[in-house]
Amino acid sequence: MKNLNKFIVGCCLMLSSVLANAAWPGMPLPPLHVSGRNLVDNCGNNVVLHGVAITPSPWFNGCQYGSNSQYCTWDNYDVAGALAYNKAVMNKLTDTSDGWHLNYIRLHIDPYWTNNPGPPIPENDISRFNFDRLVQYTDEVIIPLINHARERGMYVILRPPGVCPTRIAVNDNYHNYLKTIWNFLSNHPSLKNVENVMFELANEPVEILGTNGQWGSTGSAHFEALKNFFQPIVNNIRSNGANNVLWIPGSGWQSHYQGYVDYPITGGNIGYAVHIYPGYWGGVRNYNAFQAAWDINVKPIADIAPIAVTETDWAPEGYDTFGVANTGTAGGQGFGANLNLILFNSGNASWNVLAPDNLLDHGDPNGGIAYGGDWQACAAPVKHWFSEYANNDVPSLACSDNSGLINNGVYEIEFKTTPLRVLDLKNGEDANGAVVRPWERNGEQAQKWIAKDAGNGYWRFVSAASSSNRVIDLQNGDIQPGTTIHLWDNYSNDAQAWRVIDLGDGYKRVESKLDPNSSWDVNNCNMDGSVGLRLFDYLGTACQKFKFNLLQNTSAATNITVTNNVPEDDFIDSFFVYPNPSINGDFNMSMDNSKVKDYSITIFDIQGNKVFEKKYDDPEQKILQTGLSKGIYFLKVTGKNISKSKKIIVK
Repeated sequence: MKNLNKFIVGCCLMLSSVLANAAWPGMPLPPLHVSGRNLVDNCGNNVVLHGVAITPSPWFNGCQYGSNSQYCTWDNYDVAGALAYNKAVMNKLTDTSDGWHLNYIRLHIDPYWTNNPGPPIPENDISRFNFDRLVQYTDEVIIPLINHARERGMYVILRPPGVCPTRIAVNDNYHNYLKTIWNFLSNHPSLKNVENVMFELANEPVEILGTNGQWGSTGSAHFEALKNFFQPIVNNIRSNGANNVLWIPGSGWQSHYQGYVDYPITGGNIGYAVHIYPGYWGGVRNYNAFQAAWDINVKPIADIAPIAVTETDWAPEGYDTFGVANTGTAGGQGFGANLNLILFNSGNASWNVLAPDNLLDHGDPNGGIAYGGDWQACAAPVKHWFSEYANNDVPSLACSDNSGLINNGVYEIEFKTTPLRVLDLKNGEDANGAVVRPWERNGEQAQKWIAKDAGNGYWRFVSAASSSNRVIDLQNGDIQPGTTIHLWDNYSNDAQAWRVIDLGDGYKRVESKLDPNSSWDVNNCNMDGSVGLRLFDYLGTACQKFKFNLLQNTSAATNITVTNNVPEDDFIDSFFVYPNPSINGDFNMSMDNSKVKDYSITIFDIQGNKVFEKKYDDPEQKILQTGLSKGIYFLKVTGKNISKSKKIIVK
């Protein structure tokens, strides 16, 4: 509660100066993906969206107020009329000069378009479904609305036609219907991997036939059945090459999710679509009841995956809303203010109201605010809250970098699986397709990688063993799990761009610019060198975590040369520093070489700052009591005709 109040106060102080210059239409719409429990952009920024559901059909576009009313502006499959009305709604609700700051729509492919015309039938009746009409009106109605949403700076959660029957079962007619719908949509070139498009797989399952043979909605057997129901749809979407974010509904009219923790839907980019109305869970018209119900039914999955509340509304009795309740007070009585509070505190819950009519009077894009601006109905507070959120948790195209890498720094890349293994160019082969693999640390050039800043938070990695500056490359730019990562000519393309993300424990993950859900990986964490690096879904395994040990900062004072008067091989053989790593900063150093006299030992930290220096006049063994704290350093020996260094570590 305190955090929310601080947030609101801070936003209010800035609104007049910030939002006056904001241009919501045309805002950046980078593709979003799921990272842990959050929806994020390609920069790793947390994204929380706020919007409205739109259903292009006469009934939901004003004709529910009467076919002869001023609000009913089109019917009879009038494509132009449908587009004009729904585009006008989007224009209105992204008009920042009027205080509207919505950034997504939940778009319903209404059965009005996909069913053969005839007498009215329930929305869960698929007996008149016509695949050809789905194809036709997806192109004529849905795609133009999605394109307009993009122009207005809005993401889209696309919903299939109709609603689930009261009871569903694995491989029943409705299951096969959804498979058909999503196989088509996920292959559509204007939907598949389109940056502002996400998919909500079904609307309001109620009961499912559990794996125990019983109908229900909350038991373990029912969530196992839900997994068996939705997982094949997800698998097919992914096999079609569509990596769009997928929102999975729960049972009980999208109110139950706790069992998904044990039976999660897999396939990457998975979130869960929730519906919340005042009458759910026995009634949630005060904070204590609401929070308790949320903690039981939604929080378990919200703790591990992003949430989108794709339906809600409320107003006092008499306003003809689906949800009957007051806005009330956050932390006290009422529904709306507590909905906003609980979703805000979750930190990963996007949400939208049920229809334009919940925001605009009679859904009229030329009208005023709905319910006469009554604060106890949803329109006025939602408009206020969404404007406050407009500059927080929104996507960005300008990425910051938390990798800690130094441009042109030379790194040894160590596997967490075993610190004795580092990333190695097999046999130092400087050729296209050369294998990049884990191998025992040996200090050779084949185990040194030069980090090159590729801009916008991405890096390229040049092999120090390559005379032509070949880089680590994703084979053919193929993002399928298991694709080989190898050495290739530097084309400065996205297949060679990598984001390095600090995991906070000294290790980092490396994700592909082409697929932020995938990372460097070794099959089965095999460290014997027989298996090369590959791309794979990030699972947090030890072989997907790396330590970047800086060996040389080319801009610092640690550049080394060896003159010809003392052969390099001769000097290397005679120069020893041990123990390395040191526990307390004390090292023994010896040189079995009579040619080395009158020399100094200097130690630099990884920024190139001098932290220790001492002069000597003979090659006998020396005890270096450096007093250094934990870290990586470079010990440099310089003297007449010599200059050489070693990396040393204090643990």
